[in-house]
Amino acid sequence: MTRPKLIIADEPVSALDVSIQSQVLNLLEDLQKEFQLTYIFIAHDLGVVRHISDRVGVMYLGRLVEITEADKLYENPLHPYTRALLSAVPIPDPDVKRVQELLTGDIPSPENPPQGCAFHTRCKECMDICKTDRPVLKEIEPGHFAACHLY
Repeated sequence: MTRPKLIIADEPVSALDVSIQSQVLNLLEDLQKEFQLTYIFIAHDLGVVRHISDRVGVMYLGRLVEITEADKLYENPLHPYTRALLSAVPIPDPDVKRVQELLTGDIPSPENPPQGCAFHTRCKECMDICKTDRPVLKEIEPGHFAACHLY
């Protein structure tokens, strides 16, 4: 208990203001280096996720839809849900414009997800197979996995 190798942190900085958030993230990084810790860091703030993570898994309705190295995810998101999430992350440069992908369609119930791909009710790239067959997580590029019928 006093020397864990793995820490699961569920939204550890979500309710903190930015300056305190930064201090906590820096502390987590220092502790990680000093004690060779591994974190499973659960968060909705993709800016924080990018700062703290080596690898990122993106989930939709409790299922992994994409996993890869953090830099690769932010440079080349494969799953349509990941692309929509990243398009909503603010860019600190006012001269850089990003087109936000707005999600439309029905938000499914996590208690009763739709048949096939759970994201198909909101996906602009939905195909017939998405409505009937759940995609499996597979390696699309070396070390980059996605659960999507587009690949």
